Amino acid sequence: MNGTWTATRVIALVLLVLAVVLLLLAVIYFTVPARSLPVFLGRIARVARRRRRRALAALVLGVVFLVVSLVTFARSRTAER
Repeated sequence: MNGTWTATRVIALVLLVLAVVLLLLAVIYFTVPARSLPVFLGRIARVARRRRRRALAALVLGVVFLVVSLVTFARSRTAER
């Protein structure tokens, strides 16, 4: 490795960070009741149950971003050789 950051690696790193954030959001949505969620995640009046739809969306997108990030990292390593 020559120590330089290619555009592919930067994209993979951004995707990895987004994947981690989305997976953390999914965990929050699955575990915290709607009335206790932080304000920046949004509120729905008179709803005390967990928000499964948003949790599933965050989980699916997080897994997709994680897979794409890992594939991009792998391709950047093979292109380097």
